[in-house]
Amino acid sequence: MGRIGVDQLNEGMIVDDPVCDFHGTVLMQKGTVITPKGIKILKMWGVLEVSVDDVSAVEHRASPERLVDPSFEEEAKREVDSLFQHVQHSNVFVKELMRFATNRIIKSRLERG
Repeated sequence: MGRIGVDQLNEGMIVDDPVCDFHGTVLMQKGTVITPKGIKILKMWGVLEVSVDDVSAVEHRASPERLVDPSFEEEAKREVDSLFQHVQHSNVFVKELMRFATNRIIKSRLERG
């Protein structure tokens, strides 16, 4: 089982655990095949990560376009740390928010080139 960000989902991946919104409502059952419409729904409901089948997750992680230079990732983490310097980092929600912000910075910079 592998958890990946909703922004990293690809059409055809298979959901490995039920996906719920913040209220516990099931949005996708285990075994659901990811579609573009499904990704849009997950984003609309604020889902950040999805557990996908090992095979589809491994194939996704192995694709060369997903590799990020570790120094580039560290730079993004330092930027997020400075943005969240006055927040309690041990809070689970804050940790998730910081991880999400780091990924968004990386994605934004990769898109710009």
